[in-house]
Amino acid sequence: MSEQEVYRRGFTLLKGYSELSLASQILGIISLILIFPMLFAIFTQLGRESWSSLPEPGLRQHFMNFVWLLVVEVLLGLASIILSLIAIYGRLVPAGETLAKWRSTFSSSAKLMKYGYWGFLGLIILAIIIFVAGIAPHFGNLHGLISSSRSETNGMIISLVFTFLGAALVVIVASVAYLVGWIGEIMLLFELSTQTSLQGFRTAGILYLLAFLVSFVSLVPHLILVISFVAPALQIAALIIIRENAIKALKEASEAPATNAPPVSQ
Repeated sequence: MSEQEVYRRGFTLLKGYSELSLASQILGIISLILIFPMLFAIFTQLGRESWSSLPEPGLRQHFMNFVWLLVVEVLLGLASIILSLIAIYGRLVPAGETLAKWRSTFSSSAKLMKYGYWGFLGLIILAIIIFVAGIAPHFGNLHGLISSSRSETNGMIISLVFTFLGAALVVIVASVAYLVGWIGEIMLLFELSTQTSLQGFRTAGILYLLAFLVSFVSLVPHLILVISFVAPALQIAALIIIRENAIKALKEASEAPATNAPPVSQ
């Protein structure tokens, strides 16, 4: 594969990553838009009337509203997760590896993304296995938990606590692995800006950093409703910029003479 073909493939994968991630983020925004008004309406109604005073048809309607909301949220969440996984593991990580073949300066960021993101996925799967394996043996005993002896109950509780702690520890390590992959992605964007002279990649990297910082502000209770939309909005803006600049890079390559290498800043 020639240098220009490697260049084209790398930016085509990067463009695909931005488009799939955009779809994933938009589904997440739709999920937020749906859940807040619906929950507000349900809890406002329940705040006016106690459960006992609600007539049976009204109680049933509230329950059905909650069930439908839960189903929609689960479907949107699953779709968003699937698109995000395809974007990262089917587009972004291969894009980093491909661009590393074009310029060795991308090798470090490509390795960080590869080991960080794949390590995250593997550890999350491990955490799920630990959780399921720890909970499964006790499913049959849950109905008899109250009638069981104190020693049996304590043993079950201790087992469940260790299961939760073990799974939580693995999730923490997985979060560190994800952070490593994310740092590699930021490095890739800044290096792309240097190598292609397209400053939009650097802007996208800065927006990613801002979204990361804003996510900490969202922990403030009174700001969670507003800030929960800000971080996704910043990420969407970054992804749009990545897509536009990937298209620009591909256009420059198509306009360059076939015998020449793709344009690189000096």
